[in-house]
Parts: sequence; structure tokens; C-alpha cells
Amino acid sequence: MTRPGPIIQLIATVIFVISGIAFTNKAAPLPLLVLDSPRSTGPLLPPPLQINPDVALIIPQMYLDPVNILMWGLLIVVWGMLLLDGIGQVIDPSDVNGARKVHGPIWPLVTAALGVSAAWPWYFGHTPELMLIGTGATTILATAAARRSAGRHRPAISFFAGWAAAVFSAALAGFASARFGLPVQALSALAILPGAAIGMAAQMWIGPSIGYCSAMIWAFCAFAITTMGSDPVVALAAVLGISAMATVLVRAAS
Repeated sequence: MTRPGPIIQLIATVIFVISGIAFTNKAAPLPLLVLDSPRSTGPLLPPPLQINPDVALIIPQMYLDPVNILMWGLLIVVWGMLLLDGIGQVIDPSDVNGARKVHGPIWPLVTAALGVSAAWPWYFGHTPELMLIGTGATTILATAAARRSAGRHRPAISFFAGWAAAVFSAALAGFASARFGLPVQALSALAILPGAAIGMAAQMWIGPSIGYCSAMIWAFCAFAITTMGSDPVVALAAVLGISAMATVLVRAAS
């Protein structure tokens, strides 16, 4: 008989995915970015985009309402991995073995993280303070779940935690921009470098799980491609952030 925990987690995952799909199809277009050049660079990637300083406080929505194929790919992989994990736990739950007694159950933390992540774009994304609280709560809950899932063959949890950390880093950049009037170049770098520092510390705490670093590296690459039209400083920040996460990725894999 299936325990209620995996079913609750799957329901929360479905709500999270539906909320994400609805957000990407909302009536109002995302006013976050403006084209730096009308000339297209190819069929897969749009021309470099530049952050609009007037609306920089909603920069995390870039991860929720994608503007290029890399951002879309990241979001779709997050949705797919979480759905597969939820379905797999209903069919063959692994959250009931001996590791649960040592580390504690995973599903309550995952469910809470998914619930907050599904709600904050709609209810907490209107002011920088609430946005920071919503993304921060998601990151803390998801990272704690990733810590419990390390070594238990559930890469979706750590991948989700890495994605949440990247979104939180972007929210931190938006908050700093709204409160301190930082220029676009500093805003873009701030969306990467603090996230890399947080990611390195979190990965060492989580343990042997490469999903966390993989998600953050993917997020940084997508963010850099989206915003590097504003200034080469963004590309430099992306290189530094990706290098830092690659270092801990090697350590986690070994």
C-alpha cells in the first residue's frame, strides 16, 4: 500500500508544474527584457538581451518566463525530473527505507518547497522584499531536502534545489537593484557571483549529488547568454560562477 507522503509530493509537483505553465502563458508579457539589437543571431538563440533597469527588481521571472531555448530547457527539465521523481515514489517509494531513520523523510521538505515555489510568483513577486522571502524559503527547503536525498538515487531533488538557488540569487540581485540603484552590469554580476558562493557552500553541505551543481551551471550559462548584451562584465561573472560550480561538481562526482 502506498504511503500518503509520496502521493502528497506528487500532487504538490503537479500543482507546481501547472502553476509554472500558467505563469509562462499569462496575459501580460514579461517586461523584464528589451532587445539590444533587432538582428537575429540564429534559429535557436535570440539576439543578446539587455536588462531593463526600470524593471530589474523582477529579474527572477527570467527563470519562470523563459526568453531563449536554454532557459526553456532548464525549466522543462526541472518540471520533468520532479514529475518523474514523484511518479517513481508513488510506484516504488524509497523514502521508507533505513536511510529515512538516519536523515529523516524527504517528502515533507520537497512538498513545502514546491508549494512555496508555486505560490511566490503570483503572491510574492510584486515587491523585492516578498520576492526575496519567497525565493529564499524555497531555496532553504529544497536544499534541506537535497541534503536528505544525497546518496539515495534521487537527482531530481538536488537539481530542483540548484535551480531554486539560481532563482534566489537573481532575486537578491533584483532586491539590491531596487534598494541601492545598482547599474545593469552590477545587477547581472550580482545575479551570478553570490549564487556561486551559496552554491559552493550548499554543495559541500549536501554531499555526493551532482544535480545541484549541474542545475546552477546550466542556469548561469542561460543567464549569461540572455544578458551578456548589456556588458562584457556579465560574461566574466558567468565564467567565474561556472568555474566555481564546476570545481565543486568534480568534488561531488568523486
